[in-house]
Formats: sequence, structure tokens, C-alpha cells
Amino acid sequence: MKAGTIIKLQDGRVGTVVYNSLDGVGIKWGRHKITMADIQGHGSLFNDDKAPDDYEYYPDAMLRNPYPSADLPCVGEDYSIESIPE
Repeated sequence: MKAGTIIKLQDGRVGTVVYNSLDGVGIKWGRHKITMADIQGHGSLFNDDKAPDDYEYYPDAMLRNPYPSADLPCVGEDYSIESIPE
């Protein structure tokens, strides 16, 4: 899923995709206008660059089912896509 894609969960919460890798899709709560350039290469598991301390696009939750060692809340895979950036 593309960075900046807006999703809506079944319970009405809205999030913006800020991370996409093998471990799932990470979202930041709310509607945010972001691009891949905003993520600056920090939106993937396969990146050795450490994000700066003031990095604002860390995910708040993951679009996947919960698993025992999850560091973030896992909100499941039941959502709809509201918009995809161009």
C-alpha cells in the first residue's frame, strides 16, 4: 500500500499509511498528507538508516492481526481504502 493512503476501520477510526513491509502496514491515526519523500526511506523493515529523533511518521498501529511480540497495537485487516495519493 502506498504511503499516504487513507484507510477507515470498521469502527470508524481513520489512519494514514506511513509504513509498509513484510511485517505489515503501519498507520498513523488521522488524515495526513504525506509522500514517500516525507518518509525518507524510514518506512520499511529493510532500511539501516535510523530515523531522526524528531521523525513524525512512526506508525501508531499495524493493519494486521495481533501477534505475541507486537510492539504496536494490531487493529486487524478489516478496513476500507478512502483515498490513494497520486
